[in-house]
Amino acid sequence: MTQRTTDMRPFASLFLCFPLLMSAQSLVGTMPQPRTALLEEFTALNCGNCPAAHAVANGLAVQHGEALMIIAVHGGSLANPSAGQPDFRTMDGTALWSAFGVNFQPQGMVNRQGLQQAGGWSASVSGVLAQTSPVNIGVSSLYDANAQVLNVMVELYYTAAPDAAEDRIHVALTEDHVIGWQTDYVNGNHAAYDHRHALRDLLTPVAGDPVLTTTMGTFVQRSYSLAVDPSWDIGNASIVAFVGDAGGVVHQVRSVDADGGFTTSVADVVTETSALGRAFPVPAMEVVHFTVGARPVARRVQLHDATGRMVLGQVLPAGQGIITIPVSALPEGLYFASLPGGPARRVVVAR
Repeated sequence: MTQRTTDMRPFASLFLCFPLLMSAQSLVGTMPQPRTALLEEFTALNCGNCPAAHAVANGLAVQHGEALMIIAVHGGSLANPSAGQPDFRTMDGTALWSAFGVNFQPQGMVNRQGLQQAGGWSASVSGVLAQTSPVNIGVSSLYDANAQVLNVMVELYYTAAPDAAEDRIHVALTEDHVIGWQTDYVNGNHAAYDHRHALRDLLTPVAGDPVLTTTMGTFVQRSYSLAVDPSWDIGNASIVAFVGDAGGVVHQVRSVDADGGFTTSVADVVTETSALGRAFPVPAMEVVHFTVGARPVARRVQLHDATGRMVLGQVLPAGQGIITIPVSALPEGLYFASLPGGPARRVVVAR
C-alpha cells in the first residue's frame, strides 16, 4: 500500500528554479478558455473487463489530445496484487473510491459529473469540451533528483464567477507505461500489459485545497511538494492539476511532465495560433500527434533535435484540430516541436 508522503509546506527556497518567478503571474492566461476534460477511470489489474474500458479511454486520449487528461484509480479487492504483479493501490485511491461510492469496476467519471460505464465517456467528454470554463489553471513542476522531491506550483485566474462560492484545487501524480500483469476476459491474460495513467499519489488532500475567493479577476497561486517513491519512473510520470467546485464538478484541468514541465500564459490547449498542444503518443514510433489552435493562414511546424538542429519541417494549412507529423525516419531520441512564436513541445521517439 503506497504511504501518503504529501508535504503542504511552501517551498520558497526553490522558486527561482521554476521557469518564471512566483512573484508574477506566469503559468496561466487571463482570457476565457474552453473547458478541458478529466476522466477518472476506476480500474484494477485483476479486473478482466477493464482492458476494454482502457481501450476506450486510450482512444479518447488519442482523439482529444491535450484537451483530455486521464487518471486511472486502482481499487477494490481486484486491485490486490499477487507475487510479481505491480501494486497500484494507494491510500488516496481507496479514499476516492469511498468518496464517490465506487463499488465495482470498470467505471469512470468525466469532470466528476457522476459515475458512468465506458460507453458513456465519449459523449460526456464532448459535452465538457463544448463549454467555457469560469477559471483557467496553470501548473509547473520541478523534480529534485538528489532529494527525490517533486515540487509543484499551481496558478488560477478567474475569468468569470463560478456557480459555487468555494472551489478546490486538486493535484495528482500519475505514472504511465508501467508494465505488468492484467487480467483480460476477452483477449486472454497479459503478463506484460502496458498500464496507463496510474494514480501514484495526491499532492493535495482528497477533498482538495480550498479556494475561498472565486470572483472574476481573482488570481491564486499555491505550491505543493511530494517525496517520490524511488520505485516510480519519474520520466514516465505526469502532474495532473485541476480545479472544481467544493461539490466536486471540475472546471478546468491541465497536465505537465513531472520531471520538469510548465504551462504558459498562452493557452496551448485551445485557441492560440502559435501554440501546439502536448505531443502524443509518448513515446512516438511512426507518427506524433498535436492539437493545434485555429490558424487563419498556413503555418510551418518545425522539429528540432536536442542540439537545436532542425530535423523536420512541415507546412500546416489554415484550420484547426489534430495534426500528425511523421517521425519514422528519425533516430530514437528527444526532439522539440514548435510553431513560430510558440512554446516548444517535447517529443520522445522510441521503438
